[in-house]
Amino acid sequence: MSRTLRQALAHNRSEQVTLAEELAVVDDYLAIEAIHFEQRLQVGQHIAAEAMQAQLPAMALQLLVENAIKHGIASRPGGGRMEIRATLDDDVLRLQVDNPLGGAGEPTHGHGVGLAYLRAQLGSRGRFTLQPVGDRMQALLEIPQ
Repeated sequence: MSRTLRQALAHNRSEQVTLAEELAVVDDYLAIEAIHFEQRLQVGQHIAAEAMQAQLPAMALQLLVENAIKHGIASRPGGGRMEIRATLDDDVLRLQVDNPLGGAGEPTHGHGVGLAYLRAQLGSRGRFTLQPVGDRMQALLEIPQ
C-alpha cells in the first residue's frame, strides 16, 4: 500500500511512466484488493512483452482497474473475473480492462470523477472508451507512442 501511495504522490497529472512501472502499482493495488475480496476477485493479465516500455499517464491503468473493481466486481455477490490486456500495435499502446457488469446486469453509475480525471490526463494524446460488450464492461485506452 505504501508503494501505491508513493507512486500517486510522486507523479503529477502530466507525468508519463512506463507500462512496467504502472503494472507494479497495479499489482500492489490488486494484492490489497485480493485480501479484501478473497475468492470473489479473479484477475487475468495478458501483457505483451513489447508493450512494457510504452509510455502512459501515471495512474491511468490503476484507475481503470479500480473502476472495474468498484463498479463490477464489488457490486456482484459472487464477485467475478477482471481481464487486463496490453498490446503495442502500430506504435499505439492499447490497454483493455474488462469486468462483469454490475449486480443487476446493468452498468453501475458513480460520479465519474475518476474517468473525468483520466480523460483530462489524456488530453488529445489518446483515446478512451467505456462500453458494455455482452455481459461485460470494457474500458479501452489507446495511447500513441
